[in-house]
Amino acid sequence: MLASRMTSPVQSPTVLAVDLGSSGVRTALVDLDGRVLGSALRPIAMRFAPDGTAEEDAGEIWSAFEAAVVATVREGGSAAARCVAVLCDSQYSSLVPVDERGNPVGPLVLYLDTRAAGLLPRVTGRRPELWKLWLERHGMAAGASGAESLAHLLWFQTERPEIHARAAAYVEPMDYLTSRLTGRVTANVCTVFPFLLTDNRSGCEGGYCEEMIEATGVDPSRLPALVPPASVVGELLPEHARAFGLPRATPVFSPINDTHALTFGTASHSGTHLGVSIGTTLVPTTTLAEMRSDLSHFLLTQPASLPGLHLLMAEGGLAGKALEFVMQQLVYANDALGDHRREDAFELLEEAANGTPPGADGVVFLPWLTGIWAPAGDARARGAFLNLGLGTTRPHLVRAVLEGVACQLAWMLDPIGKLTGRRHDELVFAAGGASSDAWAQILADVTALPVRQLAEPRLANCRGSAFLAFHRLGLLGLDSIGERLVVRRRYEPRASLRGLYDELHERFVAAHERLGPLFPRS
Repeated sequence: MLASRMTSPVQSPTVLAVDLGSSGVRTALVDLDGRVLGSALRPIAMRFAPDGTAEEDAGEIWSAFEAAVVATVREGGSAAARCVAVLCDSQYSSLVPVDERGNPVGPLVLYLDTRAAGLLPRVTGRRPELWKLWLERHGMAAGASGAESLAHLLWFQTERPEIHARAAAYVEPMDYLTSRLTGRVTANVCTVFPFLLTDNRSGCEGGYCEEMIEATGVDPSRLPALVPPASVVGELLPEHARAFGLPRATPVFSPINDTHALTFGTASHSGTHLGVSIGTTLVPTTTLAEMRSDLSHFLLTQPASLPGLHLLMAEGGLAGKALEFVMQQLVYANDALGDHRREDAFELLEEAANGTPPGADGVVFLPWLTGIWAPAGDARARGAFLNLGLGTTRPHLVRAVLEGVACQLAWMLDPIGKLTGRRHDELVFAAGGASSDAWAQILADVTALPVRQLAEPRLANCRGSAFLAFHRLGLLGLDSIGERLVVRRRYEPRASLRGLYDELHERFVAAHERLGPLFPRS
């Protein structure tokens, strides 16, 4: 329960927090104690094509955002009149070309888009000094998959010259929303991290590196102006304030990416626990005092939005999206064999998982549908079910998915501990996956760590963004954030399953090495 010291919700200021994900946009009015007084979610359609296209309509994103804000304000009632700031977060390594006022002049290209695959290796072939610059100054080196925003930017520049000519700048999704809210196109050293063009050695006080810009061939006139991460970009434009029902002149802070929001939404900026999000992807998070990297395990840091801190960057690959794929394309498919869809594909998830024995009778799921990120960095890897037999049922497949994602996290823990230099003794579980009690218990059993499952876990990023905004306003100390987390339940690892899950984890990791020769070559 919330502590009795909390402020009255009638008196507390609120923040409009925005969490833009790849499948939808969520908005929430959050008060100083983390209470959500109004919230809404609106879906966003992703478009895929055989040539590697993974795009979203930037205009549709804005319309979904507007609808979500209006619904949130309506639900929040008088809380909207006490709104003192707006702060957006979003997924990253996704790019939107915009004009001088932040209006889109092209589609949002997602981190899943592969049309720029191989482009950056060609750049580094011409300018090999980039490797040293990236590793020494930025912290992340380019891959060959084309997932980085730098690759997307160069793809627009070379393959879509008509869009490039109309663009005033290229921005990440959170900066896109902020630009449209204020009419001012900006970014900060944290949000442009995937551009691979900033010197991050001094954390949030860094800026663009002219040598990297010149070496990559990026058109510098299309880079957004950088502002300090904690700064106010501008006031909410009057037309938006009227349309949303928010106070005039509400300040709009420079935004953050969703890993930052998760960090503050799980209070993993302090203490010895890891924040863990299972949404579209698997993301563990914590903070470090300096820039570090372990590129052999695809682990590194990015500037935090606070002085003197860096943020763990440890994307584990698809997680909730892998479960969605199995539920909608295999378990309840609609295809040439018939329409087996049900209104809620996840309604029976808990029953199926809990009714299936731990270990799923030997069935192992590899969640690498778009490759492995941390800890292997293998874009060629692909997903699979192993050890299917005549007795395998759909519930076996479902439980195997939950256990497979947990194994991916367990695989990451040792290199994360070595990079951070500390042992993490607990997981704080957030995002959509944390709505599943079965998944929370499986995480505890597979990782051998206690799991704190947050209440209203899908709102963790919104709460994290709001907490950071209140801190920027001087209304909330960083040490007080952890006191405001509301835990639904704590799960302890079951000693009786230790041997079973140790063996499953060994098989999971061994599968990557042994199946490597069978993965697609391109």
